[in-house]
Amino acid sequence: MVSRRGSSDTKAIVCIFTDRIRISNNWVSHLSFAGLLGAAGFVFAQQHGLFRNLNLFSGKEKDAGDDSFLVPGLQNLGNNCFLNVILQALASCKDFRSFLQWVLEDAGDSVAGELEEQLPLTYALSALLQELCTLGSRRSVSSPRKVMVALTDYATNFNLTSQQDAAEALLHLISSLQEEIVVCYRPSQSCNLSDILFSRNLRMLAPSEGLHGLMELKRWHKHLRGPFDGILGSTLMCRTCSSQISLEFQFFHTLPLSPLLHNGSYNIMFGCTLENCLNKFLDAEKVENYFCYRCWHGAALKYLSVIGAAEIDIEKVRSCGGEDQCDCKASHHLQRMPWSNSYSHILKQLIIARLPKLLCIQVQRASFNMFEEFKLSGHIAFPLVLDLSLFTPTSIGLNIEERIEISLEYQKPEASRKHGIYRLVTVVEHFGRTGSGHYTVYRSVRVSSQEEEEDCEELCWFSISDSEVCRVSESDVLGAEASLLFYERL
Repeated sequence: MVSRRGSSDTKAIVCIFTDRIRISNNWVSHLSFAGLLGAAGFVFAQQHGLFRNLNLFSGKEKDAGDDSFLVPGLQNLGNNCFLNVILQALASCKDFRSFLQWVLEDAGDSVAGELEEQLPLTYALSALLQELCTLGSRRSVSSPRKVMVALTDYATNFNLTSQQDAAEALLHLISSLQEEIVVCYRPSQSCNLSDILFSRNLRMLAPSEGLHGLMELKRWHKHLRGPFDGILGSTLMCRTCSSQISLEFQFFHTLPLSPLLHNGSYNIMFGCTLENCLNKFLDAEKVENYFCYRCWHGAALKYLSVIGAAEIDIEKVRSCGGEDQCDCKASHHLQRMPWSNSYSHILKQLIIARLPKLLCIQVQRASFNMFEEFKLSGHIAFPLVLDLSLFTPTSIGLNIEERIEISLEYQKPEASRKHGIYRLVTVVEHFGRTGSGHYTVYRSVRVSSQEEEEDCEELCWFSISDSEVCRVSESDVLGAEASLLFYERL
């Protein structure tokens, strides 16, 4: 109900509008009384401050309440929302920020010249992430321009101003940082150490140069490995004879997990969880086009005994090591024996051999059929606290030659419960079709609060779409259709 004074003000405003519009009779003919009354009501509401929460006519940002805090947003400089969500995600990763800061502090003693010139990407990224962690009562927007310029020097074929995949942007950023850092920290005593550590297929090796070589190895690993670097093991086992055929290791920055689908469809199974996807990723699978030489030689011995072959032929097969280069099948008696994998049951399995400090999980929502690429829509439930120790083996059967020294760190995975607990810090969500659309991010921030004269931290969640930032609840976060999940080890 409007007061008497308000009613008179409204009438006055209507009169003013009518007098001004009468200047042009043509205008009056096109204006209805309802439209005129609506305009009058708009002016009345503005004069009485009814639009003060919308902040439409003020160039100044409104102050948030004493108990409200916001993190800075990021400018969109041309379809770079995919990079903005990665930068916001990294800002919530305390171990990543600490890693960059440690590199800059340590490099100050060994790098000639200004750090901003020698380590431009590391320097710009560290400064921006620190800025994005600043809480304020006013809305603010930061610029990713310096990071984009520095990143362009390394990722020359990755256009930062056109729509790209956020997971690919993260990998480009990490590899560019490693390229920049390794140049400064390459061990001077052994110029070929990188060749010793990593062959082309990324098998993990170690130098046999004594104590000095091992010290250089540790120094190299300390600087090369970032908080996102974990190690995956790929093992090939024969279930028939229980022999390990091969075991290889490789670094990973993200874990690509495929969702569970309904049978014969491209729809994500209702009730699918992140744990289901992890089990699918780590489950053993049968290898059809590979066979075990050891099982074949065992079958060959039985075959030779049945046909009554000479003892010298039997002894040759018995003493064969069963390697790829063996020529047993060329034997006159064994030429008629089939060279197939019907004698063995080969399994391949991935194992998490080393848990990273920061775990990035990529939910693979892009799928293909005969005609097109499309996006798998649907919710995958993910926890606020993830226990990865449930998905790591207690031991790995390594066959280690005496001439190769592999540190204990790679012989036994960090499977203890205290090293496998992770806390969710960021969720990246994609809207639209594959190859287009828009990225947004949910990120967590720990806010210090003083209640009952005790210092404590409150975990706050924010939804960020480029420069737009608002506070949300945990239920909003857990309801997202996640494309990327960032977990921090406790």
